[in-house]
Amino acid sequence: MQGIGRATRSCQETLKLAILQHCHGRSTAGRKNVFSRHECVTTSNPTMEQKGLENTTVAEVLMTKGEEKSGSWLWCRTNDTVYDAAKHMAENNIGSLVVLKPGEPKHIAGIFTERDYMRKIIAHGRSSKDTKVGEIMTDENKLVTVSSDTNILQAMQLLTGKLLQ
Repeated sequence: MQGIGRATRSCQETLKLAILQHCHGRSTAGRKNVFSRHECVTTSNPTMEQKGLENTTVAEVLMTKGEEKSGSWLWCRTNDTVYDAAKHMAENNIGSLVVLKPGEPKHIAGIFTERDYMRKIIAHGRSSKDTKVGEIMTDENKLVTVSSDTNILQAMQLLTGKLLQ
């Protein structure tokens, strides 16, 4: 149970950082930030930050996170090897990849995460070069998703309420 709590806090910290960077135009230097459960607050102008966050969508946060890659998102296919997918994640300093079905570029099959790698490859002594992503990914039917126009506060409440990572 403590592990779930630590993992949830870790995920929330990552999301908080992305939101704070969005709120502050990627520069949080020079401002003292306080992040309560559902508010982005700065000691210099709290009402402006709260209003901005309340009107921020998931799409806007994702665009801010991906500016260095022109808003792109990273993915792999179910038939890629776990080794190649993990290498792709390491090269891009990310912890997960959206998994697509081969031949269906717009159909999400699931997600491949560092946790999938640790629990299903390392813990069982499997070879990452001989295992396909589709064998160990988190399947699409276990994913909780929101649309890109979802308010960021609603998305955070969903993450917190379902203890998602």
